[in-house]
Amino acid sequence: MRFIAALGLSAALAMAFTVSVSTDAEAAKKGKSKMCSASNMITGKKASWKCGAAEKCCYDTVSAKGTCVPASGICL
Repeated sequence: MRFIAALGLSAALAMAFTVSVSTDAEAAKKGKSKMCSASNMITGKKASWKCGAAEKCCYDTVSAKGTCVPASGICL
């Protein structure tokens, strides 16, 4: 029984870490594309990149990379 509880707790903590690492980034809309920017919570460096107008800006703090996903997509 303790093993199952420990396994569940480990899974919950792993999911919480994953969710906190990937965040939606801020975007300034401009016509057909938008400029995205975010700052790394670990190093404090700022990053900027372009996404299409119908895409969502995502930033991964661990890899320090910005990505674009469809508006209905989830930032990973």
